[in-house]
Amino acid sequence: MLKRTTNYRFQTYGDVFYSMKSAGQNGSTAQSTLHLNSKNFDSWYYSSTTVYLNCTSGIVLLVTSRDGIKYDEFVIHRVVRIKPGIFFNMISISNESTVETAYAPSGLNQKTMDEPYEYEPIISKLDVHEILTCYYQVRKSNYVFPGESHDYYELTYIDHGKLHTTIDGKEYVLNKYDLVIYYPGQFHTQSTDSESTCSYLTITFDMHSELEQKLINRIFHTRKDVYQVLSKFMKVMQNQQFLNYELAILYLKEVLILLYQFDIKKEEAISNNPMQEHYENTLLNEILVYIHNNMYSSFTVEDLCQKFSISRSSLQSLFRTNIHITPKQYISNVKLSQAKILIQEHKRTISEISDILGFTSIHYFSRKFKMQYGLSPTDYAKSINQ
Repeated sequence: MLKRTTNYRFQTYGDVFYSMKSAGQNGSTAQSTLHLNSKNFDSWYYSSTTVYLNCTSGIVLLVTSRDGIKYDEFVIHRVVRIKPGIFFNMISISNESTVETAYAPSGLNQKTMDEPYEYEPIISKLDVHEILTCYYQVRKSNYVFPGESHDYYELTYIDHGKLHTTIDGKEYVLNKYDLVIYYPGQFHTQSTDSESTCSYLTITFDMHSELEQKLINRIFHTRKDVYQVLSKFMKVMQNQQFLNYELAILYLKEVLILLYQFDIKKEEAISNNPMQEHYENTLLNEILVYIHNNMYSSFTVEDLCQKFSISRSSLQSLFRTNIHITPKQYISNVKLSQAKILIQEHKRTISEISDILGFTSIHYFSRKFKMQYGLSPTDYAKSINQ
C-alpha cells in the first residue's frame, strides 16, 4: 500500500504544508512546472537548500533517499518541502501529471543512479476473459475419457474419490482435494480404475497471462484458502443473480492467484466440506432418476448401493438429510404412486399391476397400498368407479 507525504515516515525527508505561502516559500526562488508522464527515471535530484513541490494535476509518486541507494515512496499530498541534501525524483502514477517546483536560484543538481528506478503499476497480470463452461460431474468406476486438447484452460478439482489423468503422455493420479490445470494445447485424458468412483468440478476458461507458466504440469493438494474460494465460485455459478457471473470470474481469478502463491503460503488444513452439498445433490439426483426410470423393475436398497458405489449407511443418510425418508420408503412411494395411476386406467388387474411394479406378492402389494392410502387396491378401484 502506498504512503502519502502526510505519513509520519516522510518526516525523515521533509515536511508538508497547506500552501506554498505557509511553507515559507516567498517567491524569491526559481520556479518551474514539470510535466510528468514517465514511469521510470535513472538519476536523482538534490539541492543544498530546501526544495518545494506542489502537485497541481494528476497523481505523483515522490521517491526519496538519504544515501541514493535505499529509497522510500510517497504520493505527494499537499505542498512538500524537501530537506537539503535529500535525493529525490518523481514519476506520474496517472497518465499525466504536473508539479510546480520552487528552489534556490543556483538550481538543482543531478546524480546518475547505479540502477534505474522502475515503477510497477498496479495492473492485472491475469486476465480471465471468459468462463466457457462449468460442470460438476460424478463418474463411476471404469470410466474412460480418451482425451483431447483445446485452445483454452481447463481446471479440474477432485471433490471425492480418485481420478487418473495423463498430460502430454505423462501419468498423474488426483485424489480428494487435488487440483490440476490443463494448459491450452495440452493433450489430456481422464479415467477411473475398477475400484474407484470420482466426483469433480471442471471449469474451462479463456485467459491471458503475463506470468510464468508455474501452474503447468503440477498437481496441487488444495488448502483451506483455495477450497473456500472454490466453494464461493460454485455458489454464485448456481445463481443467476445480477452480476453473479462477474463474481465467479473474480473467484476463479482468486483461485489462480492463490495457486501462484502456493509455495510461499503455509499449509492450512481443510476443516470443513462446503462443497459436500454439490456432491450430494448430484449423486442424489442420479439415484432418484434411476428409481423413477426403473419403477417397473424389482430392485433393493442393496442394489442401489452396489450400482452407485455407496455404503448403505451413507445412502440412508443421503435420503434422510435431503428428502427426510429412507431409500426403501422412497422406492415404495414411487411404485405405489404409479400403482394408483395404473388402477385409474382400468387396463390391468390388481395382480398384473403388482407384478409389473416388482412387488414380491399381491398380498404384500395390497398391504403396502392400504398402509399408504387407507384403502386396499380393490377398494380404491371401486371408489373411483362410483
